[in-house]
Amino acid sequence: MREASRYLTWLTAGIMLVAWVLNVDQMESLAFQRERDYRNISGLVVMGLVLFQWGLTLGRTVFQRSGSQWSGWVDWHLRSALVLPFAMLAHSIAYGWGLLILLPLSLLAAAHFGSMLNDEVALRKNLKYHIAFSALTLALTVAHAVTVLTFN
Repeated sequence: MREASRYLTWLTAGIMLVAWVLNVDQMESLAFQRERDYRNISGLVVMGLVLFQWGLTLGRTVFQRSGSQWSGWVDWHLRSALVLPFAMLAHSIAYGWGLLILLPLSLLAAAHFGSMLNDEVALRKNLKYHIAFSALTLALTVAHAVTVLTFN
């Protein structure tokens, strides 16, 4: 699952880059992505997936103290990581500017480093990056949601 997540992450990054350079998001066939209701609903889905992953991580911390196994939680964390690139593309096909380029890039970086956590050596090497980019993604997601709610 981790390898599939890595490929999907890079594919999503590439699609968004090409779409950004070619202004694909301005095509009439993608006009639905500019509609407020669609953006709000798809944004809630993306935010929900980010919060779900953080909830799993925090749940792991709580339940690990009581002896529960992390493996079942990891499977759900990885499954949601496979869905997240599709949700992100559905929300917006192209990168934005400012915060709206940092947010998808931090999410994709978190996904990339998370997909590299397949053994103890890789865990020690990449976990700090995965956590840092995941925390940045959460902070930027909340900032984006506050901005949208404030100015829309």
